Amino acid sequence: MNIHKKINFGLLIPAIVVYFLGFISIFSTTKDLYLNHLIYFLLGIITFTLIQYLGSDVFVKYSIFFYGVVMILLISLFFIGSTTLGATRWIKIGSLSLQPSEFAKMTLILLGGYFLSKNHRWEWKKPLFFKKFVLDIRFLKYFVFSIPLILLVLVQPDLGTTLACVAIFLSILFISNFPKKYFIFAILLIGIFSNPIWNSLQEYQRERVLIFLNPEADPFGSGYNSIQAKIAVGNGGLFGKGYGKGTQTQLNFLPIFWTDFLIATYAEEWGFIGLIVFLIVYGILIFNILKVCLNATNEKYKFLATGVFIYFVFQFVINFGMNIGLFPVTGIPLPLFSYGGTALFVSFVLLGIINHISLDKSA
Repeated sequence: MNIHKKINFGLLIPAIVVYFLGFISIFSTTKDLYLNHLIYFLLGIITFTLIQYLGSDVFVKYSIFFYGVVMILLISLFFIGSTTLGATRWIKIGSLSLQPSEFAKMTLILLGGYFLSKNHRWEWKKPLFFKKFVLDIRFLKYFVFSIPLILLVLVQPDLGTTLACVAIFLSILFISNFPKKYFIFAILLIGIFSNPIWNSLQEYQRERVLIFLNPEADPFGSGYNSIQAKIAVGNGGLFGKGYGKGTQTQLNFLPIFWTDFLIATYAEEWGFIGLIVFLIVYGILIFNILKVCLNATNEKYKFLATGVFIYFVFQFVINFGMNIGLFPVTGIPLPLFSYGGTALFVSFVLLGIINHISLDKSA
């Protein structure tokens, strides 16, 4: 079969365009990073292509193996992890960095497809009166494997990635036949224990929430990032200041502009028109992922597609929102756009899985 028959161009082309828009923004501001970003992009495209021949079932089949590897990587951060800005999230390999928490998001999606689909190999064949018990066992397995993974991400500390993991985990549970009353019960528990939860947050995490509510309370401290991002977006005006001419970025007023605030960098250079183009392209990508979710009849594929959809939508909404002041700064990258090799690679792997599902007639 020709390769073009294995590609859903409604997924791949918008993804590449989003990457390109991010790449040119990175190149215009931090020319020492673009090569690493390009390497991870090429690795992602190669893996995307391989998945079309291997099939997404391979990833689900070996999800326990992936889980074991990711757990080892997360635990190894305590011993060989590189600490930046108070968080130990990266393993340095020469000039490249590996961020295990990004693989944790993908693993949660694969575990959902493995444990919650009816045809996974661990399900017991019991008489009818055991049916409810067997159903509970499937959910229990998903809980038992997922919770340690999420906790290891939380203690790095990485609240943003933890929230993304929780969103993926809960969304997969929600579309399964997991009793919805437990979601209501969980919301009530969060309300009851909101004060202990608040007190358990790191001091800088509490500051981010308070500053989000009133950035001007500390304009040169905790509120600085949010204020500078909004200034950068506003500076772009209708048509932007021009490629490589964004003052907030070029004069280093905007912090970490190559990752968390790359969309503010892009908006300053290309303006409101450029931002609209970006939103249209990203919207096409998300819409095509949503179509795969809605059209999937195979239970396993529906869990996988939902997890991927939430992966892109949740991070897009949070990252874009914090760049324009709608959400507190959380350190969540914009998939396919922000600088970050591991995140970029994982994004293309997940798109490869979605692409395969969209063209699989048994899906």
